[in-house]
Amino acid sequence: MTGYDRAMRVLVVAGSLALLGCEDGATAASDAAPADVATNDASDAPDAVAVDVPDEPVDGGPPCPGALGTPAARTVAPTRGPMDDTLRVNHLQAKGTHNSYHLRPPIIGPDWDYSQSPLDVQLESEGVRALELDIRWDTRCGRFRVFHLPILDPRSTCDLFTDCLGLVRRWSDAHPSHHPVFIQIEPKDAWDAPTTELRLTAMEAEILSVFPRELVVTPDEVRGASASLPEAIAARGWPTLGATRGRVLFFIDRTDSLRDVYTHGGRDLAGRLSFIDSAVGDPFAGVMVLNNPNGANVPAAVRAGYLVRVFSWTASDAVLDPAVTAAALASGAQIISTDFPATARGGVEGVRIPDGNPSRCNVLNAPAGCTSAAIENLPR
Repeated sequence: MTGYDRAMRVLVVAGSLALLGCEDGATAASDAAPADVATNDASDAPDAVAVDVPDEPVDGGPPCPGALGTPAARTVAPTRGPMDDTLRVNHLQAKGTHNSYHLRPPIIGPDWDYSQSPLDVQLESEGVRALELDIRWDTRCGRFRVFHLPILDPRSTCDLFTDCLGLVRRWSDAHPSHHPVFIQIEPKDAWDAPTTELRLTAMEAEILSVFPRELVVTPDEVRGASASLPEAIAARGWPTLGATRGRVLFFIDRTDSLRDVYTHGGRDLAGRLSFIDSAVGDPFAGVMVLNNPNGANVPAAVRAGYLVRVFSWTASDAVLDPAVTAAALASGAQIISTDFPATARGGVEGVRIPDGNPSRCNVLNAPAGCTSAAIENLPR
């Protein structure tokens, strides 16, 4: 990271606090534990500054939405692929987007100089099968909204968390034979433990207002009768593509006290709707947000059966080096996330999965006979 980038991040934090003022600062203090700080993503290198800032716009914000609804059942069955009883969820490699909702802000910092297409366009036209949503609790409305930073980087292609999920659900209903869509959720707020449980319960309620539970690949489904997720993955592996077509799989990107609450004190994900970032050896390990495509821990985790997400090109990269994408692909990571799924800076072609349809067989663990069409083959 350059000195300029560090300076920009310091200015972002200082500017946010100064613009929000004392009244909003009091709101944040009442709803957050001061020592509990969210982990950042993308621009979310280890030295990024994470700040829990109030999510209510100072003008009172947009109108509050109505009550959560009940999702409709899926009425169309997926078309089975030729290897659906053999191929499993971890046998693929898919393109994902970082901050999938993001629109370039009026005041551009280096990390924010990109715009994403609407989520359904990414799924339909840009070969994306993994999405990332930053969520912030709107205390006034009692709902989650999706955006990066108040004031400085607030623009989003979908305002409410349920709006974003609705786009995915409608696309999924129209293409029920897709392989699972991975949805990474990063709660950007920090709360004390009792409030964290309430907020995570609200998050799951919002998910279940759009996707019925049977369309969500849950930790309990993967664990089955095993004592833990790692034991289940080692013994049986992930569910097959035949069992997961047309469904979604959620994972939370947090490793702090929020994870402690969600995993029942670091024990398990029993009864939870989502997986959560983990490490080898965790009793709740299933999905790992490792980011660095050159890390030796990436292929090791993939070979051990885990789902892994890494980065390719992002807006903060001074140079868009093809070697980074090549390393991500060679690592075996199942999700390769980028700010540039279609076109990168200067009109350069964005990140793509070679020979993908749009995803491809995993280079480290896919069984013999696997083809991209066996992973997914939607009608054109």
